Amino acid sequence: MKQGLFRAGMGVLLFFLFIVNVPVTASELRLIETGPGQRTWMTEQEIDALATARHTGRSGGFMDVTDFADASDEIPFFQLNNIFENKAPSQQRIVDELLPELSGQNFWEWIDVLSAFHNRYYKSESGLAAANWIADQFTRLAQGRTDVTVELVRHGFLQPSVVATIQGRGPKANERIVLGGHSDSTSSGGGLPATRRAPGADDNASGIATLLEVFRVLAQSGFQPERTIEFIAYAAEEVGLLGSQAIVKAHKSQNIPVIAVMQLDMTSYPGTSPRLTLISDYVNPDLNRFTEALIDTYLKVPRQQAPCGYGCSDHASWTRSGYPAVFPFEAPIGQDNAYIHSAYDTIDKLDMAFGMHFVKLGLAFAVETSLGEK
Repeated sequence: MKQGLFRAGMGVLLFFLFIVNVPVTASELRLIETGPGQRTWMTEQEIDALATARHTGRSGGFMDVTDFADASDEIPFFQLNNIFENKAPSQQRIVDELLPELSGQNFWEWIDVLSAFHNRYYKSESGLAAANWIADQFTRLAQGRTDVTVELVRHGFLQPSVVATIQGRGPKANERIVLGGHSDSTSSGGGLPATRRAPGADDNASGIATLLEVFRVLAQSGFQPERTIEFIAYAAEEVGLLGSQAIVKAHKSQNIPVIAVMQLDMTSYPGTSPRLTLISDYVNPDLNRFTEALIDTYLKVPRQQAPCGYGCSDHASWTRSGYPAVFPFEAPIGQDNAYIHSAYDTIDKLDMAFGMHFVKLGLAFAVETSLGEK
């Protein structure tokens, strides 16, 4: 996850980058966006330094827009009508039948397996292996359903994104619901990023485990959505939301009507005062209110809203192109897991019962948004 606001410490970072004179060619530079209209060409080493500063509270999130600089130029026409204004939960019978099928043990075991990879860095062999493992789990959990597909989406780097799709039926089948989270992990410290130990148990094995468990219950229960549901494990979030930007670009170029997006990134560290946090900036306000209603209806646990800053996770890729997105998070920035982006982001720091709130919310979101009268 990319968190916090773009603070004065960024000036210190840029000064450091300026005095380190490393010869580079134009092809090695990447266009980094740290806020609307705030763009700078950087080397890979500079991006790594920016990421390090960002996660010690001295700078904000960022997007690598080298290949996506025009992504926000046009808003998709199908987002002009917001179906979530004044919408209330309406699928209680189905959701209440499915919630007891969720397994905390499955959720915990998937976090454990994913965090056992040396790292899941987007340019590492272990990052590739982790993506392949995620795809294998989706395929296994689908149990041969003919209306389910699992796809590896290749990018210009080693780690692919993974998309598991449950096909909708009826007149709304061309519309999409997206639940996503990033599969990569990273760590600060010495040596090359691809060699560092980065278990990423919370950031973001917890989000991927949430996707897998929601998918398992929907697939194995025989649930058939009206709108098509995509479960996406994005590659390369930690270096500028590269995987999600590529996927959003593909959806936009095909005029695919994406009705609602939920981002799941860091879900199992309760913070100082445990309650579900809905990120309040760079999201869709009506979808946020609807998600609050889902929490009140199905979870009945305390909730709050808090900002996250520009480009702090993959929901920003969707928002930037005009799609409605929501981002439930574990705690307000500053109260979240202090161990992320280190070798100490391990499963023993996490709370399974707290993490299961997000699994339940993801299931309710998938059912409620993929069905309904609108």
